[in-house]
Amino acid sequence: MEEAQAVVQETAIDIPAEYADAIEKLKWYISKDGENKSQAYAAKKLGISTGLVSNFLKGNYKAWQETARKVNALINITELRAVTEKEPPFKMTSISRHVTNTITYCHLQGKVGVAYGDAGVGKTMAAVEYCKNNPEAVMITTSPCYATITGVNELFADEFKIKECVSRKVFKELVRILTGSNKVLIIDEAQHLTTRVINYIRSISDASHIGIAFIGNEEVYLRMHGAGKTSYAQLFSRIGNKEHLLTEQIKAEDIRLVFEDANLGDESINLLHGISKTNYGLRGAVNVFINTITAFSISDYKDVTAPRLAKMSKSMGIV
Repeated sequence: MEEAQAVVQETAIDIPAEYADAIEKLKWYISKDGENKSQAYAAKKLGISTGLVSNFLKGNYKAWQETARKVNALINITELRAVTEKEPPFKMTSISRHVTNTITYCHLQGKVGVAYGDAGVGKTMAAVEYCKNNPEAVMITTSPCYATITGVNELFADEFKIKECVSRKVFKELVRILTGSNKVLIIDEAQHLTTRVINYIRSISDASHIGIAFIGNEEVYLRMHGAGKTSYAQLFSRIGNKEHLLTEQIKAEDIRLVFEDANLGDESINLLHGISKTNYGLRGAVNVFINTITAFSISDYKDVTAPRLAKMSKSMGIV
């Protein structure tokens, strides 16, 4: 909190030391890292009004105790987050490569594709990375409350700044925007969509000639396949590329790549590889790694050992 001293202003009245300390902390939070956050931003984080923040900082807020408590809690969690181990950065694993290839196919060919399978293998991360590297890629994430045509149209309208509300008008506007745009649409968590909605999104591809990649678990593929029923043939026949991705396909080389910054030994790599091949997937291996560092207060990766990883895995109920 040394930086706080530089931004503290003398208050016009004598106030309790605890109150003055909270003022210093809040001013530090607002100005830390040169971000110059607004009082409104701080108010939102604290769950109070902007006017209350202003009065609190002036040192003339009589009922200061509750706000000071909130300030101390906010500073504590901010400092903890700063030193908490973050997830390893994205790495192009063999699974990620399959997802990227599917999206690339859809993008270049203007076709429909689907990457589906087990949770936690890195499908979403690969899609996010594709969007980072390809400005023309647009990704929306569905959920149960957006499982209808109206729901996905809301997501599309937000993404493309469409003001229409009627579904047919949203569709018409989408086609206008997307035709000739060289974009690709990525629909993540697509298993939440009904077959009718998937078919609606497919029709956007047909009308605009842009590619659409569906990302999700096995349910999305089953809905598109329709158990071989002829009534689903029009939808299923549009799938130009499909990738079935399973935890059992994760390789030890993938684990070594994901955790290469930690330079883990073979025993640790094998343990994390075993975790990744369970229902917890690669996500489970990452969680065990991060939780081990946190629980054992590890500051040097050489202290991440197989016994410690195994103990954490057991405490998490994974193996």
